[in-house]
Amino acid sequence: MSTAQPTHTGNTDIIGSLRQKLNATVLPITPAQRKRLLDQLNSEMLSMGELTQEILSVPVAALHICRAAGDAARNRDIDILTLEQACGLLGTQRLGTLLGNIPVLEEEQLPKAYTQLLSISEHAVSQAQGLFSQRIARLWHEMSLATLLFLSPLWALAYIKPHIFDQWDELNRGLLPKHLSKRKVAENTALGFLLVQQVAQDWWLPPWILQGYRSLNASRRIMVKALHIARNANNPQEQQAQLDADRELYRWLTQPANSLLMASGIALGSHHNWYAVHTLRWQQLSALFLGCSVAQAQHTSHESAANSARAQHNRSPGQPWLPAMSLPWPADYAPAVEPAAKPASTPSTPTPPAPIRPERWRHLCVTLNTQPSPFTTLPQLLDCALKAMHDGLGLQQCWIALFNGKSQQLVVGAALGFEAGQTAVGTKLGNPRGSAWGNWLSSEPCHHLDKERLSSLGPLLPGALKVMAPDSAFELIPMIHKNQVLGLMFACNPGNQRLMDQQRQKALIKTASCAVTGLLNFKQRGQDVSTPSRPDQ
Repeated sequence: MSTAQPTHTGNTDIIGSLRQKLNATVLPITPAQRKRLLDQLNSEMLSMGELTQEILSVPVAALHICRAAGDAARNRDIDILTLEQACGLLGTQRLGTLLGNIPVLEEEQLPKAYTQLLSISEHAVSQAQGLFSQRIARLWHEMSLATLLFLSPLWALAYIKPHIFDQWDELNRGLLPKHLSKRKVAENTALGFLLVQQVAQDWWLPPWILQGYRSLNASRRIMVKALHIARNANNPQEQQAQLDADRELYRWLTQPANSLLMASGIALGSHHNWYAVHTLRWQQLSALFLGCSVAQAQHTSHESAANSARAQHNRSPGQPWLPAMSLPWPADYAPAVEPAAKPASTPSTPTPPAPIRPERWRHLCVTLNTQPSPFTTLPQLLDCALKAMHDGLGLQQCWIALFNGKSQQLVVGAALGFEAGQTAVGTKLGNPRGSAWGNWLSSEPCHHLDKERLSSLGPLLPGALKVMAPDSAFELIPMIHKNQVLGLMFACNPGNQRLMDQQRQKALIKTASCAVTGLLNFKQRGQDVSTPSRPDQ
């Protein structure tokens, strides 16, 4: 975890401006959620305890209630610890008015980043319940609310600036945006921790939340020390000796507020990958906190994820990505990106994207870029580029065509992911040089095509390409050097109409660039490669 501190003088203004926007943001729920809560409030069959359990299933409604109660509690200088207490401070009449005034939007109109982060918070509560509810049984009612609302300042941020969630997604998938250095990322992270703590204070959220954020801000060094000890999970006696020798560290570790911090860390980490280092780090710290093995903590964590997924799916089958869906995958294939949500009204079931494996993709791209070229034959090079798309980026079908100087056409030289009889190898795709087809290819680094787009382009595209085109959407990525088309890449996930998120598209364009570099390096070796499709400048 980074310990970088903000250094730019303008950061205070940035935090202040965002803080004001987040404080002014009124988060919506769906019309169905509001109707259900109002019906339950007006029902004489539910006790206050049962009502609060229903409200907790709508996290944004719980936040609205706690913020409203927080205004009253601030005047009395008391803390809001449980949802029952918050509802009691407001009273039934005001509670009904508040619920009735929460803005509503249909689920499909809500930003995906917003709904995904709400789902992560619900998952965090399930993690806390499975891992820590027995350890902190007397405080569980307080901790369950605090865990649910721990990320609530980020709900508002994801609602008004969903692109920030997308950037966080990119970073956790292992790709650093070009305009950001690692130092800048660490600085922005530190700023973010300060911002959410200040917003939590403004909202008068439960004190356990503030204590959790203080651990991230003021106690970061001692947290790093605890994480280092937690890594030594194979030597529990040595771990205990280190804790006994550092009473300050032991007191910090056993604070109840750390339970919501660890539960949220696991929920955030598993959103991307159960087997990533940052997920394992929180599981190891949880095991140290509980005094159990990491394997025991992981088993409980996986059970909790499954329980959370079942509960969320039962309430809303159209939920966004649920980390429990990736538990059956082996470590090497754990999805690092959530599949696109399946529309409930669609009769056919889209095929979810295969997992992105950033380390595998980077390794293959580095191999392509290596100079002198490590490849002894052109098929080896093409196979490496195909695997970068197929294995690294999770693209189920792909092929590469190279410009053949003899025939003056693009010729498909290698393909991966096709069934027997479907292979595209040998197909000629027209002359991309000095033609409208070539000019169109060169106009964009990546072309997204579907049936409608194919029809609109008409005679511009080679007939062979239209014959080969799948029913699903697909991508064409030109391989260009010195304004000339050296080749063409094709990528498709059959059955998936939304193949490309921005992350994969950027990585796919980068793969094409690496393949071009690989072809140029291979040509420089001066080897006589006998193949019908060779790079020709």
